Amino acid sequence: MNNIKTKPLVSIIMSSYNHEKYVKKAVLSALEQTYENIELIVVDDGSRDNSALILKELSEQYKFYLEIRDNHGLVKTLNYILKNLVNGVYVCVLDSDDYFALEKIEEQVNILLKNPDAGLCYSPLHEIDGNGNLLPSKKNIRNTKSGYLFEEFFMGKIHIPDGGVLIPLEVFKNIGYYDEDIELEDYQLWFKILEKYPAIYLDKKLCYYRTHDSNVSNNELKMLGWERQVIQKWENHPVYKKAAPYILTRWFAKYSKYDKIIAWQMLKKSIKYPESFKNKNFYKGLKRFLFYW
Repeated sequence: MNNIKTKPLVSIIMSSYNHEKYVKKAVLSALEQTYENIELIVVDDGSRDNSALILKELSEQYKFYLEIRDNHGLVKTLNYILKNLVNGVYVCVLDSDDYFALEKIEEQVNILLKNPDAGLCYSPLHEIDGNGNLLPSKKNIRNTKSGYLFEEFFMGKIHIPDGGVLIPLEVFKNIGYYDEDIELEDYQLWFKILEKYPAIYLDKKLCYYRTHDSNVSNNELKMLGWERQVIQKWENHPVYKKAAPYILTRWFAKYSKYDKIIAWQMLKKSIKYPESFKNKNFYKGLKRFLFYW
């Protein structure tokens, strides 16, 4: 017990929505962490399946905080939890269809205690399918750096995986919370944190990210729209001019598969920057724009 009191409290927060098949695994991965001083806070955001019933039974058994309410959406629910329910020194978000490696919190707390100025600790992910089978590992060289990463993140050279992150609560208080007008909750948050704080990379896969038919991230066109919303809020930042060729050519390449009108708009913007012509996405987009119908 004395050992628990010397360790900073970590809040694992979850907005649960229609994941009756997966939510128990997610909850147990939080409750069974090797780190001893944890609070689990779960809000069921108006699930229409049996998620709320499953969570109620788990809460009665394991005594974690559970609130069941009408649907407000993921971003509003996360803000509600952060502003009203969290007591921890550190916070991490656990999606109700994913789950954590049991040593996740302990490993990341140890890193952040050694790096008190950091705004977040991030780690790579295991990717699994809807049945929990590991998917082939993807080597992502963008996920291997610590330090002040705002410029590289802006340019798309660094990727911060959502489930592999631990954040000091004080960071939220300093930068503000999620923008509730933007659905892409993790991407918008990384901009705000990385602009002000260094990040710490921990080279261990500590979260299992589940890929299945109902993932919002499977809808690339919708994700692109949300990504553009985020970037628009940073267009006046000094880094934007340097990042624009990378951003616009990436959007051009992706929109060329789905929407030729928007792709044409991205092409016209991108050619204003000489660096665009050195980017492989520019030529990938041209090929798709001309031949992908």
